[in-house]
Amino acid sequence: MSDEQNEQGEARVAKSNIAKMLLGKVLAHKVFSDRVLLWLLFAAAFLLPVFFIPGQIVAPEFAKMVLIEILVLAGVLIWAAGRMRDGHVSVPKSFLLLTSALLVVQFVVAAIVSPSPMLSFIGSGYDLGTVNSFIVLFLLLFLSSVTFTSRDRILSLYASFALSGVVVMLYHLLRYVFGVDFLDFGTFTSDVMSPVGKWNDLAALVGGLVLLILSMLYFFPGNKSLRVPAYLLLLAAGFFLLMIDFTVLWIILFVLIGVLTALAIFEGERGHKRAIEAAQSSGTAHAHKPIHKRIVGHLPVLAVVFLIVSFVYGSGISALTWGKDGATLASVVGKTLHSAPYSEVVLTPGFTFDIVANTLKESPLFGTSPNRFSTGYLKFKTSDMNRTPFWDSTFDFGLGRIPTYFGTTGIIGTLLWVVFIAFILMKGRKIYSLFARDRIAAFLSFSLFIIVLYFWSLAFFYLPNIAIFALAFLFTGGLIAFLVGEGVIGTYSIKFDGPSKWSVVMTPIIIIILVGVVASSVLLYRQVSSLTAFRDAQLAIAEGNIDRAENALMRANTLSERDLYQRAISNLALIRLQQLSSKELSQEEIAQAANTYIQVARTSAERAVALDGTNFENYLQLGGVYDTLGSLGVQNTAGPARESYLRALQLNPKSPRVLFILARLEFVAGDKEKSKEYLHQTLNERPNFLEAISFLVQIEVGDNNTDAAIIALRNGVAAEPTNFLLRFALGYLEYANADYKSALDQFEAAVYLNPAYADAKYFLGLTYERLGRKDEAIQQFNDVQTLNPNNKDVAQILTNLKAGRSALQKAYVPPVQPVDDALSGLESGSGTP
Repeated sequence: MSDEQNEQGEARVAKSNIAKMLLGKVLAHKVFSDRVLLWLLFAAAFLLPVFFIPGQIVAPEFAKMVLIEILVLAGVLIWAAGRMRDGHVSVPKSFLLLTSALLVVQFVVAAIVSPSPMLSFIGSGYDLGTVNSFIVLFLLLFLSSVTFTSRDRILSLYASFALSGVVVMLYHLLRYVFGVDFLDFGTFTSDVMSPVGKWNDLAALVGGLVLLILSMLYFFPGNKSLRVPAYLLLLAAGFFLLMIDFTVLWIILFVLIGVLTALAIFEGERGHKRAIEAAQSSGTAHAHKPIHKRIVGHLPVLAVVFLIVSFVYGSGISALTWGKDGATLASVVGKTLHSAPYSEVVLTPGFTFDIVANTLKESPLFGTSPNRFSTGYLKFKTSDMNRTPFWDSTFDFGLGRIPTYFGTTGIIGTLLWVVFIAFILMKGRKIYSLFARDRIAAFLSFSLFIIVLYFWSLAFFYLPNIAIFALAFLFTGGLIAFLVGEGVIGTYSIKFDGPSKWSVVMTPIIIIILVGVVASSVLLYRQVSSLTAFRDAQLAIAEGNIDRAENALMRANTLSERDLYQRAISNLALIRLQQLSSKELSQEEIAQAANTYIQVARTSAERAVALDGTNFENYLQLGGVYDTLGSLGVQNTAGPARESYLRALQLNPKSPRVLFILARLEFVAGDKEKSKEYLHQTLNERPNFLEAISFLVQIEVGDNNTDAAIIALRNGVAAEPTNFLLRFALGYLEYANADYKSALDQFEAAVYLNPAYADAKYFLGLTYERLGRKDEAIQQFNDVQTLNPNNKDVAQILTNLKAGRSALQKAYVPPVQPVDDALSGLESGSGTP
């Protein structure tokens, strides 16, 4: 029996050796090696800030997301294949890594219970709030944590990062010298566009480079070969930081450079104390300077310079006015450096907090679910936002990336993020323990720690793009790996190259990982192809090529179905439906085509609702289909349209646009009172909604409610005092109501705001004449005649006035055409000089 067991054991070992040999042949060391994985991560550090695809077809942000997914998928494939071949897995014993994995789990669970799982898992393909994007970033962190385990590798990572920063700064310096058209590649067509991403993303990259260089100069002050390139890079970096003037970045730099400065003082004082103790023990003399003189000697000069500048700009001192012209330090420096004006629209900390708090109160465990922050924003936004230019914007993120995740992953996700940040801060103790080893260990540990803090601080207080956000994960993994390499953190090691219980567990897991990589690659291909086709459809629509647009949309939707694509298909069907009247077709052909387009428009809109029933735009599209059919004479469409619009209003309860659409629907349906009720709600939310003001005034005038129309216009003028069309319309109604003094104020304001507005001058002249100010009336009609030299009525009025007669010889009824034109102008958003 024992002989049989021995034979079976030998057979299993032989089979294992054969399998191992075959795996070694298939998964060759030259391809599936740690060195290839290392170069992929170096490529990520270098390429992410600089990578883009020239032209307008692929947005730089999308190109970067595709790049990082390709690099990470390739890295996971190489790592998993290498583990399969070697039969050995080693993972850092890091609570930071464990917390990151738990965050991934929370993202996945929150997406599973999401009202729109596909939006939470995948989104548009390059959204940073999705499960897909977070898994990619986590895998980047994981790969870094198992790869950068030696000092040489960390230094090479720094070199890749620094080289990327140098290339970007050199590129922008060339554009600064030769103009914005130089090397624009058909993509960077303005002064504030960068290969890195947004203008502030460029500053974020430069800020990280500054921290790395300042750390290097502090730890290696005697290295002369580093000084000149370091000084040049700091000079260029300072130039860009001053030119961009990103306040949040200045504050973060002030805090972190302050940490470096405090370290310099601490180490200097410790060295001074040791020198005194050594002198006392040896009986030799040692100069004992006063502490204030010693501290000055400890300070790293360039770090202090950046510390002072960051304090001046971060504290707001640079924005204080001085002199007669109200100049500021920031404006003077900006003018000197020829800075281009730039600003970003983000939610305030208070607004973000309110939205997150209300979201967690309503859905504590999972929040809105990943990639759906906008649903919480729309539900809990205040009316104050409707009084800004961004009243109809949908904010997909809050103040920063991490606060946004608080709202989209619930209380559990929030706690995990707090724990994650706490573990990063706790790494400071382990970092400090490495200072006693040697200066290289001290430099690498401190610089990694400070850079990790820097990028995560940006993620908390700002919305960095994928390039900058990915660097936070890359360097965090690098910090974990470095601590492993220095023996500060241990590892979990599992061997499964022989017949063991771990082989039964680990082999299927790694096979699943490999299959997952292949499946993810296919999904990535479909996502990229889908988005490229959709971009082609957008360009075709802009060119008026409906056929090409339709084909591209169908292709995009086939590759990856989304509610956005379905809405676009529905819109194209409505456009084709409205174009039928201009086609030379028989009545039978027109009827057949109309039925087809109606079916496509309705079906696509309904499919959009099915794909994401929490997006109010989908319900507006479905309601718009029925609305359009009603305008074409189709019966019984008001009910379904109303139902869809009311559902949209539930999802976006303070939307002036939705309220206005409902007002228009009720007016067409014949319910004027309900229409006016919605219009008043619209104007309560946004008092300067010009279309709503115009519509309400027209309804009131049509019902002979002149007083109500005047009140509506006065409210509009109060909200939009610089709109000359509002001023004129109000003046017209007051003139028709014989309130000439009130009309005078409005006509004078309209003429002041638009001196070439002939209708306003005409009625201003009539008002002057009514008030007995004939000389001023003549002047106004002279101006009108100059603007309209062929107008015989104006010539007759001038003749009458100069002869001492009334401007108009018979009873005068003001023509309605001028005010109708003014109200029509308001509907198109005109009237502001």
